[in-house]
Amino acid sequence: MARTDDLYQTQRRVLRPGTSVEDLDTFAAGRGWPMDEVTERDRASGTDGRVTWHVDKDHDVALHYVEDAMFGIGHYVFTGRAPQTLKELSAAASQALAPWTVNDLCAAFDEAGDARARGLAALRLGLAATSGTDDEVVVRLSVTLEDADPRVRYAAVWAASYTGYRGLLPSVRAIAEHDPEGWLREKAAAVARSW
Repeated sequence: MARTDDLYQTQRRVLRPGTSVEDLDTFAAGRGWPMDEVTERDRASGTDGRVTWHVDKDHDVALHYVEDAMFGIGHYVFTGRAPQTLKELSAAASQALAPWTVNDLCAAFDEAGDARARGLAALRLGLAATSGTDDEVVVRLSVTLEDADPRVRYAAVWAASYTGYRGLLPSVRAIAEHDPEGWLREKAAAVARSW
């Protein structure tokens, strides 16, 4: 479980195709959690879509659904000051929503055939990565950072940034400095700067 400032955060859980924000809303409504904030996704401005339900205001516990600005991949996370409560809530949500696990995503990555499937598998894996470096994730994202298809390398740059794994930063910088595609060098440089 990651900690930012005075709040804990559970691992991001990436939703499978067919599971949506409506399913999270049903899960939250069934527990009496009010929807509190909604932000529409806007790719052009780089704004993630976000819906927040407040679970326990005394401990600042909330459920957040996020749809990343660039690719529209839905995932959720719990935040709050009560780590044990967050673990229990995350387990209940996983049981109800059946999100991808990192192992599932590693298997999906290994089976991905075409460029679109490889890029999507990398993005989902990057979002679902644990806060501590996972070697299985690093190996797979390292492969995509060197993929022959520039669209896959682009997805891999974003996936690497989602993990926060400092060990992937040199590969992102290498793309920023040496990739044959100028547009990809620019995107990788921007990601590396914001890391």
